[in-house]
Amino acid sequence: MKCDIFNIWAAYRQEIKGYVKKRVTDEDDVNDIMQSVLIKITDYCETKNNVKFIKAWLYKVALNTLIDFHKKSKRTTTHSNFGQLYLHSQQEYDENIFVWLYNFIDELPTEYSEPLRLSDIEGMPQKEIAEQLGLTLTATKSRVQRARKMLRNKFDECGTVEPSESYSMSYTITKSCCLK
Repeated sequence: MKCDIFNIWAAYRQEIKGYVKKRVTDEDDVNDIMQSVLIKITDYCETKNNVKFIKAWLYKVALNTLIDFHKKSKRTTTHSNFGQLYLHSQQEYDENIFVWLYNFIDELPTEYSEPLRLSDIEGMPQKEIAEQLGLTLTATKSRVQRARKMLRNKFDECGTVEPSESYSMSYTITKSCCLK
């Protein structure tokens, strides 16, 4: 797919910023990281145009930029925000995992997928999600947790995460009923 940087950035900037904000608390650091992500995608797109899954690729670039940021700053964060970062920093993942993640989220009932997407993908605080959806904070937290559990069950039901030759980890669909 051709890299149209302007349209790509316009379409995904807010989502990527929400993803970064969920992992970095200082607004100036978030802006610095976003600038670095934009520079990296611009540099890549100037030399290559072979990105198949733009959204997954952008999240991977953002994740790698976050890893670089945390390595340089040696800042500490809570285990829940940083646990996956260390896991990813030592391994690369097949970008298809992100494609399936979005597909599986889309298959969840709206009452669960919407709070999950707002919380975990866009990085919106759960209090704001509750206000936006007209729910109590407790109901919002419950729905996000249930959605995460449903998503995990869907991943476990439909496939396996395993080592592969080209990536350290790869997600493979093992049930044909999950291919939609």
